[in-house]
Amino acid sequence: MLWDGLLVVDRKYVDALFAKYPERLTPQDLEEIFGMSRNTIYKWLQTGLIPAYRVEKTWLISREQVKDWVWENRNSLKEGRTPPSTGEPEA
Repeated sequence: MLWDGLLVVDRKYVDALFAKYPERLTPQDLEEIFGMSRNTIYKWLQTGLIPAYRVEKTWLISREQVKDWVWENRNSLKEGRTPPSTGEPEA
């Protein structure tokens, strides 16, 4: 869809990207979704870049929260930039 000569991405494409994944994602799911290395995914999780919670050694990652994060940061991600971290790393 074009708007003012710019490509406008519809939310349904983000929904389709996540359709095959369970409600609770794993770091391995994120590796597959983003095509990033394990080290990068864990760095993003530890710095709070990707919305998630850590309980002892287990990461709790909500598919819906990650979908919302992707949608909100779509321009940064499209340009290959990592959005700035929004908070302190989880313990």
